[in-house]
Amino acid sequence: MEDTLLNELRQLVAKLERKDAAAVFTVPDADIDAVKKAKSLETLLHDIFMQASGGGGIELRSILRREFGVKGALMDRFPQWAPHSKEQFEDALHDAIDRSDIRAGNQGVFFAGTPSKKEAADALRLLKDIAHAAVVCQFRAERSGSEPYVVILDRLLQFYALPNTYPEGNAVHYRNLIAADRLHAMAGGRGPIAAALKVWARAWYQQSPHHFLESREGYVSHDVVRQYLYALTEEQVDRLRGEYVRNIREELGLLKAKPDLHRARQLLTTLEAAIGWEPEDLPEG
Repeated sequence: MEDTLLNELRQLVAKLERKDAAAVFTVPDADIDAVKKAKSLETLLHDIFMQASGGGGIELRSILRREFGVKGALMDRFPQWAPHSKEQFEDALHDAIDRSDIRAGNQGVFFAGTPSKKEAADALRLLKDIAHAAVVCQFRAERSGSEPYVVILDRLLQFYALPNTYPEGNAVHYRNLIAADRLHAMAGGRGPIAAALKVWARAWYQQSPHHFLESREGYVSHDVVRQYLYALTEEQVDRLRGEYVRNIREELGLLKAKPDLHRARQLLTTLEAAIGWEPEDLPEG
């Protein structure tokens, strides 16, 4: 008797799941109007900037729910929105981004120092570009290609390089932005897009005045090096490996005088990793 009941309930659940998965949701006009009428959009720009520069990929649903009051149940059904609803909502978002501004009283959200009018205008342009590209990634993820992702990375690096922006551009921030795992997450796990981001980031690093990936002092651990091998030339990898090997040789001399098994194992692991470092073979940009 229990088996019959169990099977009946399983069949009902499966039927309801199929029906639920096939449902199509229309966004209420009130939600689209809320985007069209929105003002004081610094928070929107800031939240999208933080999402785009973080390690969780391009996912705007919680931002849109918070900023425009879209119900969580509807936002959770985003993949099942009717095509016309997605198009209307996306168009309204792009319009909102276009009319956004950074008012004088809210500059502290984006600037650690006092920007000139030109710097403020440049920062606003970059933030808008990031927001527009992020919306494309969210609403046209399966057909957007790599271009909007590359735009986001490019504009983030440009934003960091402005004189007074927060966060300001330094080796730590640049390193975080171009870490391989972050680029993979930013691409939503899609290999071709992650590869395109790596190609762009490698070109950026090679053309920049920076050298923070080529020195042992720039890494908290040898484990981190693998995140950046894609950005380095064979000569740069050899130079970095040489620094590690020289340090290990010095440490070995100390170990011979005062043996320590734990430290010896650490050095062995580091040396084995360093010997295996090779530049990553990426397509030409």
